Amino acid sequence: MHFKTTLFYLVLLVLLTCKQTALGAVLFLDNKLNQVNPQSYLEWFMDTTGELEINDLSEKVHIFTKTPRGSNYPRTDKAYWFHLTLQSQKKTKAQWLLELSYTQLDTIDFYSRTGKGPWRQVSTGDKKTLSSRDIQHPLPVFKIALQPGVPTEIFLRVKSSTSILVPLSLWTEEAFYKHNMSFILINGLVYGVLIALIFYNLFLYPTVLDSTYLWFSLYLSSLFLFQFSFDGFSAFFLWPDSPVIIDRIAMFSLWLTIATGLRFTQLIGHMKQFTPRLNQLFHGLSMLCFILALIVAFSGPAITLSLLPPVALLTILFIPFALWRAWQSGYQPARYAFYAFFPQMPGAALLIARILNWIDTSFWSENLFIIGTALSSILLSFALADRINSIRNDNQEAQARLLESERSASKVQQQFSQKLIEAQDNERRRIAAELHDGIGQNLSFLANTIKRLYRKKGIAIPDSVNEAAREAVDEVRSISHQLHPHLLDKLGLVAAIEAIAQRTQQQSGIRCIVTIDESALSLSADTELHLYRIAQEALNNVAKHSNATQVELSLGKINGKTQFTVVDNGQGRTNNQDTSGLGLQSISERAKLLGGDVIFSTLNPHGFKITLSIPAEKTV
Repeated sequence: MHFKTTLFYLVLLVLLTCKQTALGAVLFLDNKLNQVNPQSYLEWFMDTTGELEINDLSEKVHIFTKTPRGSNYPRTDKAYWFHLTLQSQKKTKAQWLLELSYTQLDTIDFYSRTGKGPWRQVSTGDKKTLSSRDIQHPLPVFKIALQPGVPTEIFLRVKSSTSILVPLSLWTEEAFYKHNMSFILINGLVYGVLIALIFYNLFLYPTVLDSTYLWFSLYLSSLFLFQFSFDGFSAFFLWPDSPVIIDRIAMFSLWLTIATGLRFTQLIGHMKQFTPRLNQLFHGLSMLCFILALIVAFSGPAITLSLLPPVALLTILFIPFALWRAWQSGYQPARYAFYAFFPQMPGAALLIARILNWIDTSFWSENLFIIGTALSSILLSFALADRINSIRNDNQEAQARLLESERSASKVQQQFSQKLIEAQDNERRRIAAELHDGIGQNLSFLANTIKRLYRKKGIAIPDSVNEAAREAVDEVRSISHQLHPHLLDKLGLVAAIEAIAQRTQQQSGIRCIVTIDESALSLSADTELHLYRIAQEALNNVAKHSNATQVELSLGKINGKTQFTVVDNGQGRTNNQDTSGLGLQSISERAKLLGGDVIFSTLNPHGFKITLSIPAEKTV
């Protein structure tokens, strides 16, 4: 009896198990649920012929098998079919939504029917326009109407030339739209950060003229376009009626993101200087990625997908290493860039692994990349801000070096000018001495010798001979005095200036007035010589160019400075004349040697004025 009872319960257990297994393919939805993951109830089948229709498969449900764990499937050019049976536990009708949270599938055929009714079909995918979707949404979303107590069958036919992911979620309408609000909010915040940084760096580029900012803007733009397309927003907002662009834009912008990111890293890390071999590798990889982007644009994404893992792996491994080397070599802006790539790298790795079917879809594989992108972009902006400081410091150092060079050059030029003028003055002094003591004495000796010869013969000296001898001696003395003011050495500055003023008045007829304050005469010998030469040049210019009738020279002290002025009542200087004449240049050079300032000014209504101010420390 005991044996029979045990056998009865074993048979009952087997029957119950069989019943549960039979009913296991049906997913019951009650009114307490807002979101359901149907993965454990999903069945699949690969159509190797690609010719099966919904009516063929609806009668052969037994050929379907339970899907593997996860939502990733091997890449193939064949079609995948998925089957799911739903039933509402409500006593009233229920409206549910089936979300497929992956946008890179070429074609998606959705079939649903309640009971034995007709099939409802929706054909969509990224090779079709947005209007083909059941609901106008960035992601493929399908309506499911459930009847109480009646099962609803669902078939999905999926085909894609790239990776195949079928992450499905069932939502009530209210829960889906609440989730959609959160999805748009998170993405909107990240997109807002990216757009702000793009325009900020584009604004900085013309100011700093550093191509790093331009490449960073291009990198952020490509990154924005990739994420915007991968999330389905570009198809929704930008080109809803262009299936060719929808199919290619995500992979196209992904290759552009890698290419511009590599180029930006080369510049922000000064790789040409710190890691030249890696710089060559990055240059080659970036050019390859640009070429692959063009291939995607013209031929589609499938042909380039196999190159994504090695290129992405090299990028993820070598970017931090290159930035670390630059940082360790003393380039401080590289430290922010080094830290900035870490928030993005895990998300990028998960995203690429998800695209390649290496991992299953999850919250982190869907959202970590965009979250890391926002953090990474902000940190990279810090790196560029620090780069501005570095550029500013470099510019300041360069300006300081340039200023020091200019000062050194100016000092050398001033020393050269001083030595040149001193050499000229010394040469004038030597020539004046030779004229006065040599040629002048010889002329006087010849004149006296001629006079004695004439007296011996008892012949009167012709007036022309006397006049020629006297003029020759006077001319030599005059040239000697112009070359070097002997009166300056013997009688001082006042007598020397009065002498050249008197000579100018006699030769040109211009009235010369000399006014000298005795308190301004405590000057060094060099200063007196320069002032004498300035007066000489000024009077020479007045006599040659001014058409003046009067000129006044004055020397005195004003506000603790020695001031020397020369004012004439001539025609002044017209607008098309400058102060580049040799005489005025000589005055300017002597003013610099004195450490003073000289101003040339035209007077109104007529006249010209030269004003020279000498600092007190230049006086004795």
